[in-house]
Amino acid sequence: MSYLYTSIEVIKIIRWDNNRFIFNPNPIFMNIEHYTPVHLNKKHTSAFQFFAIHIEPLLLSLLILTGIIGSIYLFGQKAILSDHASTSIGNSNNPNIASFAPIFNVEEVAANDFDKYVQMKGKITAGQPFFFTFLQDENASRYVMEMGDGVRLIVTTPNLMYTYEQPGKYVIELKEIKDGLLHIIGTKKIKVK
Repeated sequence: MSYLYTSIEVIKIIRWDNNRFIFNPNPIFMNIEHYTPVHLNKKHTSAFQFFAIHIEPLLLSLLILTGIIGSIYLFGQKAILSDHASTSIGNSNNPNIASFAPIFNVEEVAANDFDKYVQMKGKITAGQPFFFTFLQDENASRYVMEMGDGVRLIVTTPNLMYTYEQPGKYVIELKEIKDGLLHIIGTKKIKVK
């Protein structure tokens, strides 16, 4: 049997005098020592060695296999960057925005309900704000609009305003947040002059 030695220094700054506590201006340093018996069995070390030899490589192999299967699934679902998303992101002058790209195809939206949710007003000119109205109840769910130039707007009011800095073609995507995931409601192609 071996012992584990622990040493703690304690500063005594309060002393007891005449049935009351008094602050001691000259602290007393005390050293408290404690010996704890430690039992080192062969069972503990052999269980650790068994885990390190057998279980750890098995867990690492399982992690690698999960990554490979997940990659095959994603590529099987055709979750690749579309041409429209890459050109709209490429129009941005911000290099930080160009590093982010969505992993879904804009053309594969089954039902385009954009016009049921958003009504655009007026001409869209670079450097000038344009206004649009959110037609549904913005508080019924959480909605996000990706403006095609790397900016994401969270819909909080029915009347919205946005300004494109550069002329070009953009794809606006309206998404709804359900169960922590973004679901595309619809898209709208616009040309900014």
